[in-house]
Amino acid sequence: MKGDGIMFGRRAALVLLAAALCSPVCRGEEDRARRLFEDAIAAMGGDAFLGVKDIVSEGRYFTFDRYGASSGLIRFTDYTKLPDKSRFELGNRKKELEITVFNLERDEGWVLEGQKGTRDANAEEMKGFRAAANHSLENIFRFRYRDPLNKLFYLGAGAGKDASLDVVKLIDPENDEILVYFDRASRLPVKLETGRLNDRGLRERLTSEFSRWHTIQGVNTPLRIDGTAGGRRAFQQFITKITYNNGLQDEFFSRPEPPK
Repeated sequence: MKGDGIMFGRRAALVLLAAALCSPVCRGEEDRARRLFEDAIAAMGGDAFLGVKDIVSEGRYFTFDRYGASSGLIRFTDYTKLPDKSRFELGNRKKELEITVFNLERDEGWVLEGQKGTRDANAEEMKGFRAAANHSLENIFRFRYRDPLNKLFYLGAGAGKDASLDVVKLIDPENDEILVYFDRASRLPVKLETGRLNDRGLRERLTSEFSRWHTIQGVNTPLRIDGTAGGRRAFQQFITKITYNNGLQDEFFSRPEPPK
C-alpha cells in the first residue's frame, strides 16, 4: 500500500509538472486563435457586425444528389433573429413553399410542406435545428467563440489547397467540434467544417465555404455559400438581397400557416 501511495504521488507530480509546462503553450495557442477571431470580426465590420440583431436574405438555392445532379434553381427567403430563431422559406410558387421555423429559446419547431400542411418538428429535426444554429457563421463569431465553456485550439495551416489558411478548432462541453478556416490575406473566415451521422449511422464531414464578400450596411457579407457532405457537393446558395436589423418580432417565429 505504501508503494502504491508513492507511485500515485509520483504520477500526480508528473501530471502537475506536465500541466505547468503545457500551460504557456496552451495559452499561447488559445490567444492566437482568439486573435484570429477578433481580426476576422474587424474584417467583417467590427461594431457593425456585432450590432446585428436580425437578418433577412433572399436569393437562389441549388441542391445536389449523391450523383451530382442539380435540383435546379429554387428561390429562398431566410429570416433569422439571433441567436436562436429562424424561418426559412424555400420554393418557386407561393402555395407550394416549404417553410421551416424554429424558436430554440422556447424549444419549438415546425415544418410546412407545401400542400401537406404544418406539422410539429420531430426530435431529430429539433436536434438538427440546434446544430445548425450552433454551427452558423453568425453565432460562432458573435457568441460562441467568446463562451468560456468552449475551448479554442490553433491548429496551424490547412492541408493541400487550404495551405494558405489558418485553422482553429472550437470544442464545446458536449464535445462538438467546429473547424474554422481563416484567410491570411483578407482575415475573413472562408470555410467552416463540422460533422454529423448520416442515414447509415456513419460520421461524415460537412463543409460550408464563403465567397463573394460585399459590404452591406457596414457588414462585410458573403453572398455565396457552397456546401459539401461527405466530400460530395450538397448545395449552393446565392444571396441576391440582404438587410440587417429589420426589427423582426418574436411572434414571426411561430407556427406557419399554409398560404391561401
